[in-house]
Amino acid sequence: MGQLYASSAISNFALSIITLFEPIFLYTVLHFSVPKILMFMAVVYAVYIVFIPIGGKFASIYGYRHCIALSVPFQIFFWLALLASTSYPSAAFLAAIVFGLQKSFYWPGFHSVIARYSQNQQVGREFGMAYAINSIAQIGGPLVGGILSQYFGIAAAFLLAAVIYCASIVPLLLAKEIFIPKVYAFKDTLKMYRDYPKKFLGYMGFGEELLVLTIWPIFIYLVVKDYKDTGLLSAASSFVAAIIALFLGKISDQYTKRVLIKIGAFFSSVFWLGRIFAGNFVTAFASDAFSKGAKETLFIPLSTLTYIRAEATHIVPYAVFFEQRLAIGKLSACLIGALLFSLTGSFVVLFILAAVYSLLYMYI
Repeated sequence: MGQLYASSAISNFALSIITLFEPIFLYTVLHFSVPKILMFMAVVYAVYIVFIPIGGKFASIYGYRHCIALSVPFQIFFWLALLASTSYPSAAFLAAIVFGLQKSFYWPGFHSVIARYSQNQQVGREFGMAYAINSIAQIGGPLVGGILSQYFGIAAAFLLAAVIYCASIVPLLLAKEIFIPKVYAFKDTLKMYRDYPKKFLGYMGFGEELLVLTIWPIFIYLVVKDYKDTGLLSAASSFVAAIIALFLGKISDQYTKRVLIKIGAFFSSVFWLGRIFAGNFVTAFASDAFSKGAKETLFIPLSTLTYIRAEATHIVPYAVFFEQRLAIGKLSACLIGALLFSLTGSFVVLFILAAVYSLLYMYI
C-alpha cells in the first residue's frame, strides 16, 4: 500500500494545482458558457461510462497498478489538449474524450488496489489514511496553482502539474504486485445491477460532486475576482477536510457506516443551500469548509462499504459497477444542470439541484 500512497500523494498534489482552475480556464480563457462547460463534462462521463469496462478488463489481466500507470499519459494529453484548444477550438472536444479514457483506466485500478490489499477489518482506516494523505497533498496545490496563474498565466500551472504528475508513475512501476490474471466480463457487472438495484439510486448522488468540481470553482472565482484568492480559499478549506478525513477514517471501522452516510448526506444538502448566501471571501470559505466537512462524513464510510463489498464479491466487476453508476449520476447532473442554467441563468438553481442530489446518498 505504501507505493499507492506515494503515487496518490504525488498525483493528487499535481491535480490540486490545476483541477480547481480547469473549469475557470474553460469559462475565462475559452469563453465557454456554464451550459457549454456542463456539456463538455457530459462528453467526459459519456465516454467514461462506455469505456470503463475496458479499463476493468485491462486491470484484471495486467494488474491494478499497471492500469493506474496507463492512465498517466491520458491525463497529460488531456491538459495539453486543453492548452491547444486556445488556438484550435476543436481540441477541447478531443480533450473531453481523452479525459474520459483517463478515468476509465485510473479508477478501476485504484479501487481494486484498495479493496484487494487493505487488511481485514481495517478498510476504513486504510482508505481514511489514503484520503488524508491526498488531502494534505492538496492543501498547497490550489495556492501554488493560483499564484502561478495570477502572475505567470494559467498555462504555467498546467505545465507544472503535468511535470509533477509524470512522477506519480515511478512508485507504481517500482512496486512488486502479486497478481494472478483473471477473466473479467461485463456480464459480471450487469449481474450486480440486478443484485443491487437500490444502490443505483444512491450512487446517483455523486451528481453533486460533478457540480462542486465544475460549477463551484467558477462561482468562487466570480466572488473573489482573481486566481490567487481562489486558490487560497480552496487550500484553507482543504486543510479542514484533511483533519476530518483522518478522524473519520479511524472511527468508521467502529461505528455504523450507514448512519454516518445519512448524517453526511443531510448536512451536505443543507450546506449546499448555504452556498446561496456566499457573497464574499469569508462566506465562500465558510460554505466551502462546512460542505467539505459534511462530504467527508459520508464519503469515507461510503467508500469503506464499497471496498468491503468489492472484496467480498468480485473486486473488478464491483469497481466497474461502482464507477459506472457514479458516472451515470454525474452525466445526469451535467444534462439537467445545463438545461436549468440555460432556462434561468442562475447559480442558485444549480446549488438547489446539488442539494437534491446529496440526499440520494442516503440510499447507499
